[in-house]
Amino acid sequence: MCTFGAVHMAGIYIHIPFCSKACHYCNFHFSTSLHRKNEFVEALLRELDLLQFPGEQPIDRQADTIYFGGGTPSLLNQQELETILEKINQRFSVSANAELTLEANPDDLKPDKIRELVSMGINRLSIGVQSCRCTGCRHHQP
Repeated sequence: MCTFGAVHMAGIYIHIPFCSKACHYCNFHFSTSLHRKNEFVEALLRELDLLQFPGEQPIDRQADTIYFGGGTPSLLNQQELETILEKINQRFSVSANAELTLEANPDDLKPDKIRELVSMGINRLSIGVQSCRCTGCRHHQP
């Protein structure tokens, strides 16, 4: 859908390739080593700065959805997430009622972390069930 002066986007997907452990079923690119996380965030910010289409101002692209997937984006700290969101808001026009989703491992969702996410505008979580243990089926009897 195009309007004069603005291009409507389906959304923005940011892949965060870090995980606390390797899951046997996962085929996505990830690293269980967090020692290069800061370098990754800096590279992502530089990449966002490079987004420019011929004859277009950054604000001309409107996004209704921002999705942090991965990997495990909930491994990013508040400052890292805020910095990425600030850069996205500089480069795109983000709808006031945009859906901001973050994939999270349940182990990462302590009350303080949830409060931080809400304060940043994250309004939807995609929670993995990889850390849940089934006790009611015949495959996982205690």
